Amino acid sequence: MRTIKLGSKKKQVKYKFRETCFGIVYKDNEFYVTEKDGEISLIGGGIDNDETHEETLRREFIEEAGLKIKEIIPFVTIDCYWHTRDDHEMNSLANFYIVKVEDDILEPTESVSKLVLVSKDEIMSKLLLPYQSKAMQMFLDWNKN
Repeated sequence: MRTIKLGSKKKQVKYKFRETCFGIVYKDNEFYVTEKDGEISLIGGGIDNDETHEETLRREFIEEAGLKIKEIIPFVTIDCYWHTRDDHEMNSLANFYIVKVEDDILEPTESVSKLVLVSKDEIMSKLLLPYQSKAMQMFLDWNKN
């Protein structure tokens, strides 16, 4: 999977590091995303313990959205340096996959967020995290039709 850099590392700045995995689910001209407190995110999250990327995605999709994964296709890894809203410097290594899901939607095992559908026209204006926006723009450019 190709890795790109987003942002730049500043000297003498201490960064919090987190590796994550996210799925881009595009089905019937809409994107499956999660919503929490009015903000949307691609489905996914942090890698726990010694999980593989596939294990992380499968767990997060059930926890956050109640979706079972049929297929996982590697897309891009983004090594991102950014400043959070709560005033932290972050280095996120975010792995993105194109994910195909089963039609049946189950009850999520965590009720922190809810599954919503977002159109192709509104996805870019609603994603707030810089690495998710970059991955989505790359997907839209790649999937033009």
